[in-house]
Amino acid sequence: MYKPIKTVKGQKYFFRFTLNQRLQHIVLATCVIVLVITGMPLKFYDTIWAGYIYNLVGGISLAPIIHRIAGTILLLLFAYHLIYMVSVIYKDQFRPLRAKRELSVKKIVKVLLSQPLLPNLKDVKDIISLIRYLLFMTGELPKGARFTWKEKFDYWAPFWGIAVIGGTGLVMWNEEIASRILPGVLINYAMIAHSDEALLAALFLFIWHWYNVHFSVSVFPMGTVFLTGYLSEDLMVEEHYEYYVEVMTKEGLQ
Repeated sequence: MYKPIKTVKGQKYFFRFTLNQRLQHIVLATCVIVLVITGMPLKFYDTIWAGYIYNLVGGISLAPIIHRIAGTILLLLFAYHLIYMVSVIYKDQFRPLRAKRELSVKKIVKVLLSQPLLPNLKDVKDIISLIRYLLFMTGELPKGARFTWKEKFDYWAPFWGIAVIGGTGLVMWNEEIASRILPGVLINYAMIAHSDEALLAALFLFIWHWYNVHFSVSVFPMGTVFLTGYLSEDLMVEEHYEYYVEVMTKEGLQ
């Protein structure tokens, strides 16, 4: 059982992610990095750096094997995460309602729509507030909830990316089988979609995501919550003030 707040050397840290969630993130990050290193040199084969990088990861004889292994692990992780999320929602929310005989269609819909990672009206308001802040129209930043709109964007973007990249990757990996089912032109489209979506995902992760969690002035040179599962009080106040107040109040520290 994780403590909502733990104190280390007089500093408060707030619980964010379980060990299971952190391990999933580490596997995801590792697979993505390996896939980028073994895949991007093929997209930019005519550049100076591509051949050098590709040879470092085994060249034409080994790099494709590493790429497919990493891709397979990523797809398995995606399937595991879906099962994990369903099981957590059922265990923590549906089963208690079922035990009280209060489970109904209306309550099922209400539970599903109230999931903390689903975008909601507050996210829209926070985005507008952030734009107003950046345009010097207000002096206050949005007071973030448990998960901010940026974190939700980070979370949901891979669902689209893995579906497109994973699906097209399987088609390219099994061209003979795919050609018996699909028109040949779709296999060409699959190659284009796989390559371009992979580039988009890499740019998104290495610029947007890495900046927000590692390179911004608040966390530079590296955010540690993905390793420890806990976020410092300063960052909680800055990024998740509403949730910070909620946790502090529950712990009798209001």
